[in-house]
Amino acid sequence: MTLAHATIVMERIYNASPTRVFNAWADVEARKRWSAPAADIRIEYEEADFREGGRDVSRCIELGNDDYVALVHYIDIKRDQRIFFVEDIIHGKKRASAALISVELSPKGGATHLLLTMQIASFDGSDMEKGYHFGWNAALDNLAREF
Repeated sequence: MTLAHATIVMERIYNASPTRVFNAWADVEARKRWSAPAADIRIEYEEADFREGGRDVSRCIELGNDDYVALVHYIDIKRDQRIFFVEDIIHGKKRASAALISVELSPKGGATHLLLTMQIASFDGSDMEKGYHFGWNAALDNLAREF
């Protein structure tokens, strides 16, 4: 099967300091709250090690659908500034995609500008780009509710 490639860029302004936004990423309980893209979907963590060289293993659980398992490896983390990681997605028993993801935080007055850039390779022909758009847009909107 042919690889499908996509680059997605999303931006948000949050009414919170870069420290508060960064902490919402670093705190696994906060991440479980804001990262679920819909009310009928939940995120469960089997491992959560938010640090450079750390690894997360999470499941996106939706009734009636095979779980999406995300294996995240943190490459570079600079407190209150950026988070850079690689995400490998398994759906059912097949690798669905891999992505290089960067989150950049910068102060904007009393708020924070967040720039999220994803470079995605889909392996299974499932049009994962649409899933990334849906999931990350919803998660970033949910993140605003944390503040």
